[in-house]
Amino acid sequence: MKILVTGSNGRIGANLVKRLLDKGHSIRGFVYPGDASRAHKLDGFDNVELMEGDLRDYDAVEKAVDGVDAIYHLAAAFGSPHSNIEYLQINGLGTVHILEAIRAKVPELHRLVYACTEAIYWDLKAEGRLFEEPISEDMVSKTHRMPYFLTKWIGEELVMNYHIQYGIPSVVCRFATVFEPSEFLTEEGVPKFCALKSELDRLRKVEDPSQEQRETRERFEQDWEDGKRLLIKRCPDGRSYKQEWCDVRDIAKGLALSLEKDVGGAFTLGGLLVNWEDDVPKLAERLDTGYSEVVMPTPNFFEFDRTRVRDILGFEPDHDLWSTLETALAIREGRETDVIPTGIRYGNG
Repeated sequence: MKILVTGSNGRIGANLVKRLLDKGHSIRGFVYPGDASRAHKLDGFDNVELMEGDLRDYDAVEKAVDGVDAIYHLAAAFGSPHSNIEYLQINGLGTVHILEAIRAKVPELHRLVYACTEAIYWDLKAEGRLFEEPISEDMVSKTHRMPYFLTKWIGEELVMNYHIQYGIPSVVCRFATVFEPSEFLTEEGVPKFCALKSELDRLRKVEDPSQEQRETRERFEQDWEDGKRLLIKRCPDGRSYKQEWCDVRDIAKGLALSLEKDVGGAFTLGGLLVNWEDDVPKLAERLDTGYSEVVMPTPNFFEFDRTRVRDILGFEPDHDLWSTLETALAIREGRETDVIPTGIRYGNG
């Protein structure tokens, strides 16, 4: 197939392109002009055609869509120097442009796969994330935070409504927070999600700390001096933090299955589940360091119900915490891996 991948030079897009090429497809990449530092990430691959354009420009989108058999719409404003208005234009209007271009140029399209986010499950009014039961695809929150969370939900709503109204064959993949191994470790060589220094640095910046914050900071300062580099975080009720992520390679795997399976609807792609009190001590042993503990002001306790994605899409993750860690260490050591690193987002050169 000839497949359009918007955001093809991004952290997920490039690894998806690699997987699709391995399956014999040819790729047309749609690249944002403001992402110049990553513009040549795919230059070493055959059967890749790159087109530069902005999702807000309908003519550019229509040109990119023309003549393709399938589309992965991954491109979005995310962590970018855009206003709320621009986020809505890129993530909302840009998705409408994709959908209208499909109707105009490729009405017999095999599949549109839209990239959404786990964040559509987070309630705008809630402090932290606390789910007593695994999160299933029908648990979408009624409220969403601007700019990224809300505008990606708007994009999903557009895609699924066009699917129903106009018959565009569509699948939505909601990504758990993605672990890309080249970004997994701190400068000290430990996983960012449980790094002691991150919380220590945050406490150092508190201008008028409470007595509890001062005591915690002093304890962390001593822990750091003692060589401890990891941190077990706990919810306010004392339970260990628990969160599900997904390795970028498994995101690419799930996206590829979304093209191959005759399915529709929405699926959550996760699979890399971490429980701090179980996994941090093992990480400390593997990395030859120590760990501390802290009760955080807000909860973080959730995992996903994988029933739908497993039974319908046929998705099972290949990578867990330890696989991602070993790949991250290999990249740090300069060894070759099967990951295309992210690069500098929104860089100029």
